[in-house]
Amino acid sequence: MTATHVRWWRWRKNSLRRRSDVFEACAGVAAGCAIVLGAPAAGLTAGLAVDHSLQHTVRVQHANRTQVAAVVLKAGPREAADPDPESGRVREERRDAVVRWTAPDGHVHTAQVRVGAAHDKGDHVAMWTDKSGAVPAPAPLDSRSATTHAMLAGIGTFLAASVLGLMGRQLLMWQLMRRRLAEWEREWAAAGQSWGRAGAGG
Repeated sequence: MTATHVRWWRWRKNSLRRRSDVFEACAGVAAGCAIVLGAPAAGLTAGLAVDHSLQHTVRVQHANRTQVAAVVLKAGPREAADPDPESGRVREERRDAVVRWTAPDGHVHTAQVRVGAAHDKGDHVAMWTDKSGAVPAPAPLDSRSATTHAMLAGIGTFLAASVLGLMGRQLLMWQLMRRRLAEWEREWAAAGQSWGRAGAGG
């Protein structure tokens, strides 16, 4: 008997094969297909859903914010920057500054905002405001960052689905193995009762 015949014995007709063996083989194949096909599908679906949501956020934020040019009137002391929790890279050093800008409607506004540490009094900086140009606002999410977050969400979902699928498959195989061992125990017990008896065929 070759190795190939041993490997696929559950699929070949023989007197030793039980119905539970065929069920176990089919369950293993089904679970494997679910992992191979389901995990990538779950990751792709999650990634596309997150990307759609974030790209919508990008459009809304850009539609409701305006970038204006401001002049630094007074710059505060430089502050050391903390590492970015998402990328791990050290952020640009920042400082508080009082700036003045002209809104699209022609009104002049003054406010305290955060600017790069290299900017000093008299420098021109680009800043974001609300749609009217009167109130400072955080920079809107950009499309590239949204895509990156969506990709990370898709990869995370794929990995989580793969792990859960593998755990589920192992649990299923373990339960089927327990059932097969219990079946063997019952058959051995029944066979043992007839051994040594006349006419029992043992």
